[in-house]
Amino acid sequence: MLKLYGLPLSNYYNIVKQAMLEKGIAFEEVPAPPSQKPEYLAKSPMGKIPCLETEQGFLSETSAILEYLEETHPVPKLYPAATYERAKAREIQRIAELYLDAPSRRFLGHIFFGAPLSEEAKGEVRADVEKGLAALGRVARFEPWVAGKDFSYADIVLLYCLGLTRSMMNAVYQWDPLQNEPELRAWLQLASERDHSRQLLAAQQQAIMDMKAGKKPTP
Repeated sequence: MLKLYGLPLSNYYNIVKQAMLEKGIAFEEVPAPPSQKPEYLAKSPMGKIPCLETEQGFLSETSAILEYLEETHPVPKLYPAATYERAKAREIQRIAELYLDAPSRRFLGHIFFGAPLSEEAKGEVRADVEKGLAALGRVARFEPWVAGKDFSYADIVLLYCLGLTRSMMNAVYQWDPLQNEPELRAWLQLASERDHSRQLLAAQQQAIMDMKAGKKPTP
């Protein structure tokens, strides 16, 4: 059986977990924080979560894991059938990861761990996120899903990346990035109401509350 290492605090852990749930894949969860210990680095070369244990060995990096899941469990498909449409779905994933999630992470230390707020970051991140939202708007289709008529990995990745972005932008700037994005807001409601989305988003929120209360994280 596949084993998924990580914690529900992590967007990328939840992305992989939701993909596996959507596909009906049997798997075991193994609680594991990011670590630079040699025994974990043997599983995940950068010490990040998630990582996936397969019969052949370990895989890390969310995009690689998603590709593996799609090839080993092709039904139901979570990428469009046509080559160009698949590439467009991956394009949306990268926009979400690089231009929404990544800049927003510059505030994680401040919001969750009380680190001083970087004035440099404060002066840069909102503009970066606005550019990312504009880029997303140029490629998103909302038919009703972000990459077309069918639910895909692009929806899963954007769901969790956008959640972090909204949280960080509200905390630092008191700004909702979706305030002038009606199509994206409608899509977010649709994506959030999927059964697996509800389950994982609730678990993530509980994990955040537990962390703030000083409780040990568990899956």
